Amino acid sequence: MNQISKLLHTLRANSLLVYFQQLLLVFGVAILFSPCQGKGDRPNNVPEEAKYNRKTNLYQLVQEGKDRSWFQNGTLVVETEVNEFGISNGLSQRFDYVTGVVIASGNYQNLERSGVWKWNFSDGKAYYEMNFTPGVRKKSFWMATLEWGNENGPYYRYFKNGRISEKGFYDGGNRTGDWLKYYPDTKIESKGSYANDKKAGEWFYYYPDGRKEAYEKYSDLGEFEYRVTYYPNGTVWCETKKGLSAICS
Repeated sequence: MNQISKLLHTLRANSLLVYFQQLLLVFGVAILFSPCQGKGDRPNNVPEEAKYNRKTNLYQLVQEGKDRSWFQNGTLVVETEVNEFGISNGLSQRFDYVTGVVIASGNYQNLERSGVWKWNFSDGKAYYEMNFTPGVRKKSFWMATLEWGNENGPYYRYFKNGRISEKGFYDGGNRTGDWLKYYPDTKIESKGSYANDKKAGEWFYYYPDGRKEAYEKYSDLGEFEYRVTYYPNGTVWCETKKGLSAICS
């Protein structure tokens, strides 16, 4: 029995040793392939002065009036002009981390977006553009922010073929006035008006071939009043009135 006990003890000890060896191997592989990089792993084109931020996985350096960030592959992804206090103030550009193409550009005025900002697809084609006015905010957010909320002026969104996908107008962060949305072939998909970021008055929706799909009616304060939807052949599908369940055929 003593020999058997010794044998079992030896087997258990060997099993534990193998387990810990496997565990160390797993941790070693995890560390080896971890996305977090230290100073010694930085790409050659990233300045030595740039600090690595493990939360954003970016190298960052504020120097000579510019705040720059590089991705792990060494590609410059953000370059923003700053004032003597390091506050964003001037031209800002953001680049695709793979292609290096400009995907966003515009100006800051003391941390707030100012003037026309443009965003692009990863191939450089226009995606959408908005206008901003510092200090003009009418829309409330659940948390304070200087990045958004001061959209003020025309807004355009584009398809990759360059045609307009949507256009409208902002007033201090709120959608206002006439808004139109298009299909890729330029036919209208929907149209209507906003007041203080709420749909107001009449709204119209269309099938891709131009036939009416739906009609909505809102009060001037943005309260829903009526909606009717249509089959492609033009007959009524459903009707919904404020406070009542939809009646469908």
